[in-house]
Amino acid sequence: MRNFSIEFKWASLATLAALVWMFIVKSLGFHELEKIRYEVGLQLLFNLGLVVFYWLGIRQKKKEFYNGVISWQRAFLSGLIICIMITFFFPLIQYITFNQVTPNFMDILQEAMATQTKMSLEDAQNYATFDIFLRNGITNNLSFGVVIVAIISYFIQTKNMAVPVVDTTSKAKQNKNNKRKK
Repeated sequence: MRNFSIEFKWASLATLAALVWMFIVKSLGFHELEKIRYEVGLQLLFNLGLVVFYWLGIRQKKKEFYNGVISWQRAFLSGLIICIMITFFFPLIQYITFNQVTPNFMDILQEAMATQTKMSLEDAQNYATFDIFLRNGITNNLSFGVVIVAIISYFIQTKNMAVPVVDTTSKAKQNKNNKRKK
């Protein structure tokens, strides 16, 4: 687990930022009937903010764990672990948001869908449920995260990495060769 402490740190910070973001969105009135239609745009805006957490996490892993030298594969793996951890924490964020911060969010969303679109109330009730929000959120987090991590890994990787030369001869063989030279 010590190998993944950097990833856990950045996934935890991203989760905390998501909770703070939800409180900000709620306090600005975007969980009310008049402004709820902007919720998707605000989520996309927050996803752009997640790019910073991915970048900082991979950069810290490069500097502190790999001593400033990292391949694309290692950077991608580190970012993928951050992405998976954020996705793992996502249901907790959704639960807190929809049960503690705004318990009537789904009712408001269903009403907005029925009044602001041509959708019937019954269709809106089938479409706007916690389960669907959870599934869509997990899928969106994973897909967005993988693409962004791949791009960030390309830019963070160490360019022109020298391939280290590893001496594969055993100590006994080296000693034998040294004795022959004398």
